[in-house]
Amino acid sequence: MKDLLLNVSLRTRMLLSNIVVALIPFLMFSIVSGSIFLDHAQKTAEEHSVQLIHQVSNSMDVYVETIEKMVNYIQLELQDTPFFTMETEDAPGWESETDYIRSVLENVANSHREVAGIFIATKEDLYVSTGMSRISRDPFQNERWYREASENPEEIQLISVVTGRNIVTNRSYSIDDVFSLAKAVQDPETGEVLGVILLDIRHDIIQSSINGVTIGEKGFVFVMDQEDNIVYTPVNGIVYRVNPKWVKAMEPMSVQIQGGSYQIRSELSPYTGWRTVGVFSMDEVMSSVNTIVYILFTCVIISLVLVVIVSFKFSRTLTNPIFKLKRLMKQAESGDLTVRFNFQHNDEIGELGQSFNHMIARIDQLIQMVYVEQENKRTAEMKSLQEQIKPHFLYNTLDTISWMARDYDAEDIVRLVDALTNMFRIGLSHGKDIITVKEEITHVSNYLYIQKIRYKDKLNYVIHVDESLYAIEVPKLILQPLVENAIYHGVKAKRGGGTITITGVPEGENLVFTVQDNGAGMPQEKVEELNRRMSERSVLDEQKSFGLFYIRERIQLCYGTGYGVHVESALGEGTRVTITLPLYQKPKKFDEE
Repeated sequence: MKDLLLNVSLRTRMLLSNIVVALIPFLMFSIVSGSIFLDHAQKTAEEHSVQLIHQVSNSMDVYVETIEKMVNYIQLELQDTPFFTMETEDAPGWESETDYIRSVLENVANSHREVAGIFIATKEDLYVSTGMSRISRDPFQNERWYREASENPEEIQLISVVTGRNIVTNRSYSIDDVFSLAKAVQDPETGEVLGVILLDIRHDIIQSSINGVTIGEKGFVFVMDQEDNIVYTPVNGIVYRVNPKWVKAMEPMSVQIQGGSYQIRSELSPYTGWRTVGVFSMDEVMSSVNTIVYILFTCVIISLVLVVIVSFKFSRTLTNPIFKLKRLMKQAESGDLTVRFNFQHNDEIGELGQSFNHMIARIDQLIQMVYVEQENKRTAEMKSLQEQIKPHFLYNTLDTISWMARDYDAEDIVRLVDALTNMFRIGLSHGKDIITVKEEITHVSNYLYIQKIRYKDKLNYVIHVDESLYAIEVPKLILQPLVENAIYHGVKAKRGGGTITITGVPEGENLVFTVQDNGAGMPQEKVEELNRRMSERSVLDEQKSFGLFYIRERIQLCYGTGYGVHVESALGEGTRVTITLPLYQKPKKFDEE
């Protein structure tokens, strides 16, 4: 039977398979009867409720994550201000600092409608806020929100019940309409907790997420915290009759509440620690089962009849193009590369035919390319040889000028030409892409010496590199573009003289180079944009900061994406560029790619 079936035409097999596939569900339905459909309807309702619960839980996670990013922004914006180190309100600069911080908080609160209030308390028991003030002189360190945030400075703390705080608000909202989010502010260098940021967040987003889902006419969704407190619930007569033990059960619970049959499901968010609870009525599911069974039974009968009729016509539309494509393949196999598959439709067979056309065209193109490849290769070799001759000729000419200058005792010219000659010697490096740290420092020293001759007192430079690092191999010419940027965009743009400092030190398992200037600096937005683009696999911008992206690409080609370039700058204070390389990993040469 198997051999007989496999030897019949494809059109006959398709017709038979369609009829058999249509008969199987009909026979199964007839034998098993409506019990399968009852179970299916119940599972569908349960899956729907699970999806809705997950949707609400995920929406709240995204919402809280957005608020946390807002807190992180406030933390980064304010952690370096002297406000957190002031001990009293009489400290110098108190008024100006608090006015600035309050303006930052007001901007955040005004741009995020869900933020009801922002309160910042310091370790010295001082505070600044938007429309919030303390009730008594009791220390904030004794408050639960301050204590929990200080004990877990890396994590956000969610407080669903905000009563009993030593804080009062003059804004038009009730403490029952908000929950709070607290996070510690740390010293970026020591990790010491400097204070705590507290935000009161309205329930609007949670409310819209819950009100936007429905679990039948009687079902509903509400949210509980870790201590079984209800964070938010829609108005409902049975929500407070739900036992917390039912909610925390590992499996869905079927319970009786006020004479009705309900199933309770919940999902615990590992991010917020809150539990989203769904309660849906089993009575509603059962009432719709009979209707579903009748509809499915009718659909199966109609589908079976349609399959038998339509299969005769569709089998021909599928097999004819396949036979045509088979014939064209045999012609191509015999060497005729002019054949093409013409088909008017864009289904899978049409795509297969287009792929066949592309393949034939590509084979023909590759055959043509083979003929010109050798000629192009010989041309490229000649051009490469010519390009190598040019820099060597310039290097030899500079060496001749140096000896002539020595004959005339022009020592300044000798030093300048020797510096430029050394730059060319290291730049050429016999065609190598990898050089030692000592050669890299020598190259950048010569470059700075030449620039010093040009700018005189306007440019000073200092180089501090541990000699124990001299033998380490690095990609060549990774410092000179940074020094060039520091001169032309930093020192040159600044009034008066400027200094460029180059350092190279080992830090743990990394080798860290820094190029720092005290020049004009850059706005924070440009610094953030540069660091963001260098953290992504962005396309090199030949007009802006090409040197930075060129160095990043070279480093990541040699060592991988875990290393690269980082920029720090402040307008009017200078710029610091840091290059991080592995200390014990040899760089991969570009010809190894």
